[in-house]
Amino acid sequence: MELITREEITELANEHSDPCISVYVPTHQSGMEVNEGHDLILFKNGLQQVKNVLEERGTDPVKIDALLKQGFALLKEEKFWNNLGEGLAVFISEKTFKTVVLPYTVKEETIINSAFYVTPLLQAVSKPCPFYLLVLSKDNARFYEGDKYQLKELEVEGLPYGVDDVVHFEDKDDQRLFRRGSSAGREGGGSYHGHVEGQADNKQTIALYFQEVDRTLFAEVLHDKTAPLILAAVEYQIPIYKGITKYNHVWEEGIIGNSDHESERTLHQQACELLKPYFKQNVNKALENYYNQIAGPLTSSMPETVIPASHYARVADLFVCRDEHIWGRFNEADNALEIHPEKQDGDDCLINSAAVKVMANGGDVHVLDREKMPKESIIAASLRY
Repeated sequence: MELITREEITELANEHSDPCISVYVPTHQSGMEVNEGHDLILFKNGLQQVKNVLEERGTDPVKIDALLKQGFALLKEEKFWNNLGEGLAVFISEKTFKTVVLPYTVKEETIINSAFYVTPLLQAVSKPCPFYLLVLSKDNARFYEGDKYQLKELEVEGLPYGVDDVVHFEDKDDQRLFRRGSSAGREGGGSYHGHVEGQADNKQTIALYFQEVDRTLFAEVLHDKTAPLILAAVEYQIPIYKGITKYNHVWEEGIIGNSDHESERTLHQQACELLKPYFKQNVNKALENYYNQIAGPLTSSMPETVIPASHYARVADLFVCRDEHIWGRFNEADNALEIHPEKQDGDDCLINSAAVKVMANGGDVHVLDREKMPKESIIAASLRY
């Protein structure tokens, strides 16, 4: 899955036309919901909702049909609906039709306005929390790079592909041993590792194999990295690897068991479960900074303060409540703010516009559940000045 980029979000946010249609649908990667077309039906309902609203506004039927033509055509693309993530966003205007597959769920919502609603996309471009995953067994070694939304296997030159690639088990005196697949047996070729008597599950043998894995990974990838490394192996092998590794950032907990045949999706889910504290560190640090300054002038949970500050590049960290809206208008030239209890004609979602501005001005946007928000507010910020 290719994640949306900041540049793509900015391009969407900068488009203003009448109408800009944003459709969000929670989706599924497998199961009954996929088989029964549940996600497709939700999207179809969203399109029908848009059509009804535009008809009620007196929009020309020809214009409505032209706007929604690609959306209704998408309903027929079976391959698309069978290869989704956990969320889907679709943006429609006279000049734009863009689908965004998301690796996290979203609230089912359809918004018709003069600008696209992009706040739910911002999670995808939050500060990356990279990690590495090493899947080990006596028959295989696989190395992955990932973050909280995706995982991909890396091809590492020279990485052993099992104990037999490193250790030779024939019990012969004075035997010189070579890495299989690297000029094995040729004079002057390969790498000498040693001879170990016994079977492939002997701990000394495993340690010799792990040393070569670690040496290769450290030389080729990890020598200048600090991201956590998750180990996936049977239980007795994890402390062996921890005991020989040069890498100082091995995660305390590992994935226990033989993971040779696990899918990338399953491995990613297991790794992310272990790394929850790591993924929360950026927002926790931002919240800690907020609360440390709460008695001073550099924090606010008042929309009347936060929204203008967002437009004038004063916000370092913006906290917005997931799935909430503040409707109204802000005139940046005059610093004039209107907030309405309900959406009125011509209103913008002021949370959305504030988030877009903060992102454009180099600040960080944190989308949080209500109970995690400062003072359980809808919008809050740590200010630069």
